Formats: sequence, structure tokens, C-alpha cells
Amino acid sequence: MKKILLILCMLVLFLTACGSDQAEVESEEFNLETDFQSEYCDLTMDSHPIVEVEDGYYIIVGYYIYYVDKETMEYTPLCNKPNCLHQEETDQTKVMDCNAMVRLNISLHTSLNYYNQHLYIAAVELLIDENGMPETKYVMDKISLDGGEREIVHEFENPVDTAIVHRGYIYYSSSFSQIGSNEKTGVYRVPIEGGEEELLYSAENDNQISYLRIIGTNLSFTEYDEEQGDSVCWYNLVDGEVKKTSFGDGIDVVADRVANGRVYYRTMKEYKDYNTWSTNLDGNDEKKESFVSQHQDDDYYYETNPEDKTQTVYDWKTQKKVTEFSQLGGGDSFFAGKGKLFWYVLNDRGGIKVSYIDREDIAKGNTAVKVLMDFSKSETRPGIVIE
Repeated sequence: MKKILLILCMLVLFLTACGSDQAEVESEEFNLETDFQSEYCDLTMDSHPIVEVEDGYYIIVGYYIYYVDKETMEYTPLCNKPNCLHQEETDQTKVMDCNAMVRLNISLHTSLNYYNQHLYIAAVELLIDENGMPETKYVMDKISLDGGEREIVHEFENPVDTAIVHRGYIYYSSSFSQIGSNEKTGVYRVPIEGGEEELLYSAENDNQISYLRIIGTNLSFTEYDEEQGDSVCWYNLVDGEVKKTSFGDGIDVVADRVANGRVYYRTMKEYKDYNTWSTNLDGNDEKKESFVSQHQDDDYYYETNPEDKTQTVYDWKTQKKVTEFSQLGGGDSFFAGKGKLFWYVLNDRGGIKVSYIDREDIAKGNTAVKVLMDFSKSETRPGIVIE
């Protein structure tokens, strides 16, 4: 009898755990500890260099990770080694010793992830194979929030374009053209706690896949085809179905953003011929919008003028202009976070300047924008990093 009761208790626990996992997957409510933060996706370089935590931000600038305190907005390199010079190190034999540095190469798009009190980032590591020979591998690094501990939690089976973490899984895209293979481009996932890689989507040809992000209960990404242009693909995390949204032959999808329950795409057919389209959260109900905008959030949409490098902010409710920013420059990136807006801009020293404004001060325009970091080229990209 005791044996039967034990089996029944184990079965109840198993079913409860399964139900809990399924409820987490199906939930539309955002969880800071487990969910990918799509608002910090860069729509120009297809990277994700910022994550928000309760008391601050972790930000990648060049090849270094910094912690930024929300209250003071002061930054600290993510390295607890005494006497380390971090980004100011000039001795190239010591550059790689800094805990704040991440190992990247030119083909890997940077996606910094926060998941359950740790940072995760896909990187390139030089490892020793079973024959004792050095081998360059794509890996997922797990980093403690003080930067003191780093471990490899997964060695990817395929070359990695970009990798994101969401609700217990690592999702990544792979382009085999990087290594001259005839295999197709695909999207994969693997349990973050360890397990086998699973192919979720395989492209028709060796098409380019980019802009991996989470929209509701869907994994969204863009697939580029030389003949048919861009399609936006939706992998449903609940039932595994894949849906494609196409905007017509030869139309490039520049980006997508979620605002007020809809997904907005900035599309381009020819140079300067931009349009904005939108769908609902599952990719249906397509319609062309009356405005042209690359960034949206629940409060505002932002129109960028590439000629004078200005950014005009409009209120959704009134459709009226709120303010105008002039923080943009060459090679810029913009992030409309929940509490602050961030700009990454190449400065005149070949480095990177990061500026921000509190969301509550948006109407004040340029006068309320503050500089967070302003680094030279040598402070952002030391010469010995793998290219």
C-alpha cells in the first residue's frame, strides 16, 4: 500500500511540474528573471547589448561588459580583479585577463542575456579537443553578476549567428555559409540546463536568418531570400507551428517592434522608399500604416530622418509631435527601454558614446539627455581580440 501511495505522489508531482512548465510557456505576462528583453534589440547590427535587472543595467560597449547602477547611473566594468585596468589596459598580453571582456568574432552578433541571477552570452573560446589540439568553438558562457565566475554551459553543434535565452531554453540561428558548408541555415534550441539541440526551423536555401526575438508566445525571426526578399517567421512556442508573413517581392524588412498589442515593421523596397506595416501578435491582420517609423513602444513612436540624423517623437494617443532628438550619428543604435532611452553612437575618436534620457523627461528633448560613457577606439576594441 505504501508503495502505491509513493507512486501516486510521484505522479502528482510530475504532472504538477509539467503543468507549471506549460503555464510558463503559455503566459503572456513578462517575467524579468526568465524572459528575453526584446526592447533592447539593436535593429541596425542585429545585436542585444543591454539587459535590465531590478537595480541596474548590464551593458556591452565594444568588447567589455559594464554594470550601471539605476540610481546613480554610474558604470563599473564587470571585473572584480584587483589592479586590473580593464578597458584602459595598453599591454596586449594582459587585455584578455580582464573578467569584463567577452570573446567575440566579427561574424557573431552580440546578444547579452539575463536569466535567473546570471548573465549569458554566446562567445568564441579557444578550447583543447580530444587530441590535445587547440580548437575554436562557439559556446554559451554563464557569468555571475559580479563577473567573478564564468563557465561554459553549452558548446554549440553549429556556427552561431546570434543566441538568446528565454524561459529555460537557448535559441540560436546558424548560417553554414560561414564555414563553406552546403547545409541549410536553421534555428535551434537547447535546454539551458543541458540537453540535446533541437532543430526548430530549416530555411529553404542557405538564406540569412536574423532578428531573433520573443513576441508574446512566439519566437520571431526574419528570413532573407535573394529572390523573394524578406519574410517574417513566427515559431509558436506553445504548439510548434511555423507561420510566415511576407510583405511582397523585393521588400526588405528592416526591423520589428511591439507596441500596444501589435507588431510594427519598417520595410523598404528601394532606397529611401520606407513604409511601416503592422500585424497582431500572431502575425495576422496585416495593414500598412500612415506613418514611417523604425521604433515603437507603448507610449511613443519614433521617426528617424537619416539625412539630418534627427529623431522625432510622436504620442500614440494624440498623434502629435512631442519632441525631437539629435543624438544620432554614423553607425548608431537606439533602444527604447521601459525606464530610459539609450543611444549608441560612433564618436570622433573611433570609439563609442552611450547617451540616455529618463522616460519621464522625454518631452524636454535634448536638454535632458545625458552622456553615460564616451570611450575611444582603443578602450572599446583592443587589437588582439579574435577577428
